[in-house]
Amino acid sequence: MRRLIVWGVLGALAAGSAGAQQAAAPALDLEERKRSEAAPPERITLEQALSLLDERSPWAAAERSRIDVAAADRVEASILPNPSFSYGTQLLAAGVNTGSSVVHELSLEQPLLLFGQRGMRRELAERNVSAEQARVKASLAERALAVREAFAALLTNQEELRVLEETAVDLGRVEKVVKGRAAAGDSSRYDVERIEVESRALEVEVLNARASVDDASGRLAALLGIEGWHPRAQGSLRVTGSLPDLPLLWESAQQRRPSLVAARARQAVARGGLDVARRERLPVPSVAAGVMLTRNEQSTIALVGVGLPLPLFDRNQGSIARASAELQAEARALEAAQAEARAELTRAHSVLEGRKGALARLEHDVVERLPTVRRMAEDAYREGRGGILELLDAFRSLKDMRVLHLKQQETVKLAEASVLFAAGLDTAP
Repeated sequence: MRRLIVWGVLGALAAGSAGAQQAAAPALDLEERKRSEAAPPERITLEQALSLLDERSPWAAAERSRIDVAAADRVEASILPNPSFSYGTQLLAAGVNTGSSVVHELSLEQPLLLFGQRGMRRELAERNVSAEQARVKASLAERALAVREAFAALLTNQEELRVLEETAVDLGRVEKVVKGRAAAGDSSRYDVERIEVESRALEVEVLNARASVDDASGRLAALLGIEGWHPRAQGSLRVTGSLPDLPLLWESAQQRRPSLVAARARQAVARGGLDVARRERLPVPSVAAGVMLTRNEQSTIALVGVGLPLPLFDRNQGSIARASAELQAEARALEAAQAEARAELTRAHSVLEGRKGALARLEHDVVERLPTVRRMAEDAYREGRGGILELLDAFRSLKDMRVLHLKQQETVKLAEASVLFAAGLDTAP
């Protein structure tokens, strides 16, 4: 009997443990699923990088939280002024009592905003929120430009690493040919030593290129605020397409460039502040009601009154003058921002055209001829018409030209990003 009880207890414990494990397993799977969904992809496109900036960047979330701070002004703008309660008493100090020796007076006074002050304050609060939203968009646009530049740098470093690795493979193949000829007595030991030195030097370049890729990847991850992430760029360094002419770009910039939109929003806030200051100069009447209580005769007297400030000296001149000066300052700031934006757009457009022209000439005059030069150098060495130095010089020149092509493509990509940013074409309308 005792043995049966023991086995029953052990069976119950085992069943409870299994049930607990089965209950904990879905929770662990759910956490693992959430963790896998939260992990960013290893290979990303530029559009995905910009989406991560908008959706997951802690910096973007911190910037947007400032909008909530500005939105709190809406609450303050809608609040009515508090009523005031007053109490007074009259005590007979000397002389004949003509009424009551003790009088208690209680009154309640409420200011009345009859001239639309609350409406003007609410409108100003809304303009403040819009201005903060525009400032956040301008800040995000600058960070998006930095992400575009970091993405282009990562893509360029990856392509440069690929070029160097391909060159190392080709050089290794030629090294086998040189060693075979040396073993057959067709070339000297110097050729073998020289190409081995060149191969080892190229291996160092490959190592440095890998470190550059890791550095560029870390910079992109840091801009997006994702720790422990090593992304790889997926895309092309080719220009997206032809852009409109400069007048059309400037027209777009005036309407869509985030910095100009933010400057106009600040001007609207200053204009709203001037309207509020002018409305605040109007007097705020108040109504009062109360009672007067006498002690000896036990009488109650009702009190009703109206108060109106007399704007003889203070007509809110200081606030109006300050608001007018702020409006003038914001107007001049908008003019300055427009002038700077136009100059920046003109410069960026000119740089882009120059970079594109240099890239087109490089591709037409140099890149298209690289396969022919490479084939001629290898054939000349095989046929004995050229030495190892000429062959290695040809390999080095081919590698340098391919890297130069990548760098030129990167400069065109960066120049295009600058034009898109200056014209406001990289943001949603």
